[in-house]
Amino acid sequence: MNEKQYKKRISSVLMSFLLLFLPVIQLAVGASVAFAATAPTITSVSPTEGPTSGGTSVTLTGTNLSGATAVMFGATAATSFTVDSATQITAIAPAGSAGTVDVTVTTPDDTSATSAADQYTYIAVPTITSVTPTSGP
Repeated sequence: MNEKQYKKRISSVLMSFLLLFLPVIQLAVGASVAFAATAPTITSVSPTEGPTSGGTSVTLTGTNLSGATAVMFGATAATSFTVDSATQITAIAPAGSAGTVDVTVTTPDDTSATSAADQYTYIAVPTITSVTPTSGP
């Protein structure tokens, strides 16, 4: 048996062992502890505000962001997002109502907890409704 075959056989034996004893491990230490998932976290949002019309490119910095399946601005999904690295995501803010929302990231393991560091504020853009006088000298 060459080294490659040996390593493959060892991996197979270890996987069989794990599958066989996983229920015992879960009973002994609790199902949630047997395999501790690494929840994503958001430590900063930049910029922290944008127009209610959406379209702002927002950089999310944090941990465990690889494999993100969703980015939410409050209850609304980001228009689009790109996972730049395990610590950064670039998302396009969707349209929203004026006010502050929490931005969350979901991965196959979990969804980020909310905190003051993940807040994004929608700002209503002022609109001109009339001009007086309508003409000048």
